[in-house]
Formats: sequence, C-alpha cells, structure tokens
Amino acid sequence: MSQIQSSLEAPPNLIASNVNVFEGDLLLTCSYSPEISPESFRRLAEGRRAFSFCPELTHLDKLGFKLCTIFRLGRVTSLWVLTKDGSPHSMQIPLMVQEAAEDVGMDKANIRYFCLEKGELYEIHDLTVRKARHYSEIEKLLPFSRLAAVTTILRGEDGCPNDRAETFESVADHFREEAEEVAQAVASGDVENLQEELGDLLYNIYLMSEIAREKDLFDVGAVTRHAADKMVDMHPQVFDGRSYKW
Repeated sequence: MSQIQSSLEAPPNLIASNVNVFEGDLLLTCSYSPEISPESFRRLAEGRRAFSFCPELTHLDKLGFKLCTIFRLGRVTSLWVLTKDGSPHSMQIPLMVQEAAEDVGMDKANIRYFCLEKGELYEIHDLTVRKARHYSEIEKLLPFSRLAAVTTILRGEDGCPNDRAETFESVADHFREEAEEVAQAVASGDVENLQEELGDLLYNIYLMSEIAREKDLFDVGAVTRHAADKMVDMHPQVFDGRSYKW
C-alpha cells in the first residue's frame, strides 16, 4: 500500500518503520508540524512518502543511526525536512540529517530543509543548518540582524515619523553626506568618529533596503548576497578551485 500522503494523517514513525520502505522521494517531519500548518505539510508531502520523528520521546542518537542506515542503502532519491522553528527539540532534526548525510557521503544537494515560523513556511539552506552547530558563528551575525530589526521597527506603524518619511531619493542624499563625513574622519585620523560614521552609512544601506523590501523589490539579504557573489566572480584567481568556510 502506498505511503504517499494525500490527506492529513499522522505520518508513520521513522524509527518504527522497516528500512526497506525508505526509497524514492521522502519527507521527514517533526511530529507536530503537520498539526501546526496542515497546508504546508500537505504541500511538501505531495508526491513524497512522509515519516515523522518525535525528539521528545526518542533519543536523537537513534535518529542518527537510522538515517545512516537509510542513506547507506542508496534507495533515497531526495529528502525534505520539515520542522518548527524555535523549538529546541525540533531544531535538532536537521542537524542529525545533515550529520548522517555527511557521515555516509550522501549528496546533500538532494536534501532540502524547511521550517515553520508563525504559520509561515521558510526554506533553510544547508549552510544555515551548519551554522546552527556553532554558537560563536551565530553570535557574529546578531549585530546585523539587530540592525535589520531596528530599521524595520523605525519604519513601522509605531516607528519614527522621520524614518517613515524617507524615500530612495532622500536616503541617496544621506549617502552623499555620510560618505563625506567618512572621508573627513579618515583624513583627521579620528578612528572613533570613523566607526560612528561607517555605522551611519551602514544604517542608510539598511534603510534603503527596507524601503525596497516594502515595495517588494529586494531586501538587505539580497544586497549582501549579491555583493558577496560579485566579489567572488570578480576574483576567480582567489576563489576558483578552493574551498573556504563562509
């Protein structure tokens, strides 16, 4: 009997399932994601054999061992993972999937990660899952996410009237002013002032990106990704054929 999920029903437990049933395109979900967002679950489960895992009831080591066995059999074409963002238990599932895939040499290009946050479905990159293993790496990202949040708040309904009134054109004027103040700080050798002025310049980058996001044009993430991709493409002598830790 086919195990492809065509309607909302409790997916079979991955740990309790015989390894011989794991083949083709699969979906692994935490036990409560289907209840949190049935629509997202149905969408991801379409055409896939769905299985669940409950980290509160079963030790994660068992999941890791089972996944290694499944991947070694070589019958899985692709695996999608659905979890609830912010759950200390659920967030361990992608980590175990990634580790098992790396241990047995499964092509991670065939694995995709999704999470539910406040009813919305987000796709998570493999690199994001890896970053979740290293608190020190996440700590380095927090100042940027805080500035993004501050900018969104200032542009919000209860934010600052001046920031809410900004436009592409007005922020472009700020760029010119702040760039000149950066140049003056460099010329004077005032390091403390240079840091402050660079911060003002950076805020205006976030501000213009937030205005663009509100218009559904792009966001600050797209800006930074494009900048990094552009620099990599412009320097093949540095990046081609080499592996760097991002």
